[in-house]
Order: sequence, then structure tokens, then C-alpha cells
Amino acid sequence: MKKRKDGRYQKKVTLSDGRQKLVYGRTIAEVNQAADALRDQDRQGLVVGDTTTVDEWAKTWISTYKTGLRENTLSGYRNAYNVHILPYLAQMQLREVRQVHVREVMKAVTGYSEDLQRKVLNTMRQIFATARQNGLMTGDPTDGIKITPHARPKKKEHLSREEQISLMENIADPQAKCFAGLCLYCGLRREEALGLQWGDINGDKLTVNRASTFLKNNQPDPVQELKSKASHRTVPIPSAMMDILKDTPRKGLYIIARKNGEPLSQMAYRTLWEKVQAAAPYNIHAHQLRHSYCSNLYRAGIDLKTAQYLMGHSTIQMTANVYTHMEKEEAGASIIQLEKFLSGGSQEAGNFSESSQKVVNKE
Repeated sequence: MKKRKDGRYQKKVTLSDGRQKLVYGRTIAEVNQAADALRDQDRQGLVVGDTTTVDEWAKTWISTYKTGLRENTLSGYRNAYNVHILPYLAQMQLREVRQVHVREVMKAVTGYSEDLQRKVLNTMRQIFATARQNGLMTGDPTDGIKITPHARPKKKEHLSREEQISLMENIADPQAKCFAGLCLYCGLRREEALGLQWGDINGDKLTVNRASTFLKNNQPDPVQELKSKASHRTVPIPSAMMDILKDTPRKGLYIIARKNGEPLSQMAYRTLWEKVQAAAPYNIHAHQLRHSYCSNLYRAGIDLKTAQYLMGHSTIQMTANVYTHMEKEEAGASIIQLEKFLSGGSQEAGNFSESSQKVVNKE
């Protein structure tokens, strides 16, 4: 340690990799404190002296850790970072990011959907986790951060049997009806229905082999990888769906196709979905039809493991969540019937419905 001409003290610290760094202080205690802090960073595996910014690392993270993902998945990460994270953290050095800075980002997205909040928080967690793994920062600034739940009415998860029948009867366009049927009667995801080809149908079964998603230019992605290994499955085609397929015009390889037989663009899909939406007096979405398929599996008495396969879920918990939701609904209906019976209602009202008995018997 020596005293400089400007009155400050300086001290040379040797790091674990052999490099030497100078630290400064106005007092001996201050310079020793700076030396201890430097050695502590070195012991924690931090790249001492690194000034990498959040924006610099985010670009490295996308190009290095997110290779091979589908374009729509990448777009989700890019949107979360570019729109919601970049304005707040881009120019900060990784080592300077603290929990309070992450809270600023999350405060700004409080009014957005819970799904978007999760995407933003998950993106930050992954960026900072990989930075720590590479010795660019210590600690986790996202630790303890949670999304802000919205006190909004619960969205309609699935259609009742009567609503399903009404919807399918009122869809006039053959292709729109076929698309809705593939989601409702076979449980296909939107991208799986759009990627289905006539050659994927064998008798009264179809095999999910590909998924058609969209690129930034709204055109179909030529890389038609499925969401997961579990997505590749063979499912039965109910007779109602077989009738719909017979009435669906063949334009090429794809069942849901443009006039030239090629997969739909994003704009063409929106036009198709508007025809489906026009047949319902309430707002619906494609995943709601798939969810309705799962509820039908439950009502038909299909066991959980088989339902997981038919749905193409990677974990049985995803299927169990739907089944549990259905059980709660059925149990609620049973209580209503019981109340009618105990209050002196008719014998008919007092009888449990078949579906309600199923829940009671499970008890």
C-alpha cells in the first residue's frame, strides 16, 4: 500500500487467476475495505472488472441459449425484453442490477395480463441466471418477485355440451367448421390443426405429425416442429368429425389450406377464426375448444393417463388440472341437487344426475 500525490491511498490486489488490480481510498480503512470487496467478488467467481450491460448480455443470451426454438417462442422472449425490460434495464451493468430495479419493470406491467407478467419475469430470471453462471453477476435480483394477480371474473374455460352442439351447427364455412371440429372433437392445438395433412388420416384415426406457426411476416413457418415429444400422438376421430371431413374441400396436402393448397398465413387464419366466432354469441378462442375436448374426456370416463396421451400433454399434471376443475364443477352440481331434495323438492329433483353420482362414488 502507498499514498499517492493526490492524498489517496492505493493497494495492489492479486486475483485467483494471477491478474493484479489496484484499489483506491481516501483512508487506509477505505482502501482495505475496497480490497476486501474485490477479493470477495473473486472468491464468488465474479469476473472482476467486467462491465457487461444487461442489453449486451440479453443479445448473447438469445443467440446462445435460445437457439433451436420455434420462431413464435423466440418472438415471445424478444417482445418481453424489447418492449418491457429494455427501457428500464438495458444500459445498466449486470453487476449493478438489484431487486428494486426488477420491481420497476414489474410495476410497469402490472396492468397487463398475468400471462404477460409471467413471461416478462421469466425472461429476466433466465437472463440473470445465465449471467450468474458465467460469473457476470452475483445474487438473483428476481428472488422474491411475484406477478400481480388480477381480480377479474374467471374466463370461460370450456363449452357446455349444448354450447358445443350449437356452435358446430351454426358454423357455415366448411373449412372453419373443420378447423373448429379438429380442436373440439380431436383435441388438437391451433397449430396442430393448421399443420394437419390429409395423409395424416388413416381410417377413423389421425396422427399429429407437425405444427404450423407463423413468422414475423405473418407467413407460415417452414419449420413445423411439434411443441414437445408428447404432442406426437394418434387420436380417434369421432363420427361427427368424420362427417365434417367428408364435407371439407380438398385443396392440397393440408386439410386447412389456402386456395393454392398451402398452409394458412396469419391473416388468413384470422379470417377463418372470424367465421368460427360469428357462430357463437360469446367470445371464444381455439384453446377453449381444446379444453372442451378434455372436459368431454372426463365426462366420458376416460382415465387420466389415457387423457394425457390424447391431449398430448408432456406432464400428467396438466391433464389433472382440467380433471380436478371438472370434478369441482360436478361436485357443485351435486350439492344443488341435494339442497333441492332436502328442502322437499320433487323426487325427480332429488335424484342425482349420472355425472353427479360419478363424483359421489369417487368419494
